[in-house]
Amino acid sequence: MECESLSDAQLIALIAEDITYLQCVHHRTRDYCINFMQRMGSNIDLDLVKDIYHDALIVLYEKARGGEFWLTCSLQTYLNSVCRNQLLNVLRRDTRVSPLTSESDGDLAGEHEQYSDAITDWLHPVETGINNERVLAIMESLEHMKGKGDCHELLLLVHYQGRSMKDVADHFGYKNEQIARNKNYLCREQLKALTLRALKKLKR
Repeated sequence: MECESLSDAQLIALIAEDITYLQCVHHRTRDYCINFMQRMGSNIDLDLVKDIYHDALIVLYEKARGGEFWLTCSLQTYLNSVCRNQLLNVLRRDTRVSPLTSESDGDLAGEHEQYSDAITDWLHPVETGINNERVLAIMESLEHMKGKGDCHELLLLVHYQGRSMKDVADHFGYKNEQIARNKNYLCREQLKALTLRALKKLKR
């Protein structure tokens, strides 16, 4: 797969048609994103930032597949921003990790490690200021998933408790972290479909 010659905009268009082009984004942005997140606080677990980066790629894929996504910055800046939002959410809840200070946060916004405050795409919709109707739909959908497989508990562990994929794999007895990642993706897709259905009911 030829990646180097593709522009960011071309990659977005290709990802919308073929998920394998995420490999190009991974090759182009992963190391920088990982380093960017590790500088956001002390004692940050490497597995955690890897999981957050993986989730950021899924956010990018879902945006691209939606067909109305236009980059207003570089892919690197976009993914830095998504990763930063998700990691900040974890840092606020985890007392074992020393969160970034306003001074260090300012350093991260420097010329070579940019993020954009305008980008609020992430995997924690309840905390992004969206309207109450959507929040209700999400909560109703989560409740509907109770007792129907692992999805309800898995989504709470990953996206509300900030647990790593290794923790999830151990908790559910999955063979490895990749199985946990795949399951996480499928559960989010299920939640998305249920939420859309619930929103239609609320608007009637």
